[in-house]
Amino acid sequence: MSTTWVKVGYAILLGLVLALAAGFGSAIFISEPKPPQPAGVTFTQLSGQTTDAETAREAKQIDGYYGDVQTYKSKYPDYQRNIFIAFAVAGLVFGIIGVALPAIVNYLRFGFLIGGGLLLAAGSWFVIQPVPLGTENPSGILTLLVVGTPNVLDTAARFLRFAIALVGVLLLLFVGLWRLTEWSTSTPATAGAAVVPVAGPPPGPSSVAAAAAPLAQAQPPRPSEESLKWARPEDRTAADFQPPETVQPTRMIEPEPAPPEPVAAEPAPASAPPGSSEEGTPAG
Repeated sequence: MSTTWVKVGYAILLGLVLALAAGFGSAIFISEPKPPQPAGVTFTQLSGQTTDAETAREAKQIDGYYGDVQTYKSKYPDYQRNIFIAFAVAGLVFGIIGVALPAIVNYLRFGFLIGGGLLLAAGSWFVIQPVPLGTENPSGILTLLVVGTPNVLDTAARFLRFAIALVGVLLLLFVGLWRLTEWSTSTPATAGAAVVPVAGPPPGPSSVAAAAAPLAQAQPPRPSEESLKWARPEDRTAADFQPPETVQPTRMIEPEPAPPEPVAAEPAPASAPPGSSEEGTPAG
């Protein structure tokens, strides 16, 4: 069997158990009006073989029974309204949870959405039901022998069935997260690992450009803010942590120094002719 069908069946089962747990939980705090109890008359009493005192007591019991029926019918619409509000709120909460969960647990999202839809449908169906009569229309005096409604579950019994449903929800969530979730197996790089650069000759301009080109091509384009506006939360988070663009290193080329200019030698002064004195007079 494909894993997809297993997840679909699991989601449907989870939705049903969620709806039951919410319904049983609502029944703990919202109790049904007290139904009318049996009139408490016997066939001997109805046959007419009774004294006047007993006849008066039987008439009082029958009148009290029909009074309980009227009270039950007047309170039942309020009970329907409260059940609808509880189911609608729980269904909306389940729907919000189903939409807010991450995509890795889509089967849980589907289950919560199914549970929310079932609660909304059940609450809508219950609120439009007609008010029960509380008793059958008696066609004769003997029908009073079977009229009446048995007692409903007490608070302890209602809490017990809610606890069983809640335990079932928790077990289903645990098993689903354990067996159906495909967790990522990739391990992040060690944070404390240090990269030791290897010393080498300085690269030339052509090698620097050739090494920077693959880096610029490998880096994906950064999405615009308008495209991320309606994206999923995980996509927006990944875009926020995208590393900045790699800046290509530039190499400064220094101009070569100009060669020194040749210095011209100064001419030596002319020497004085022999036989002349320092004063410039001819020798006598």
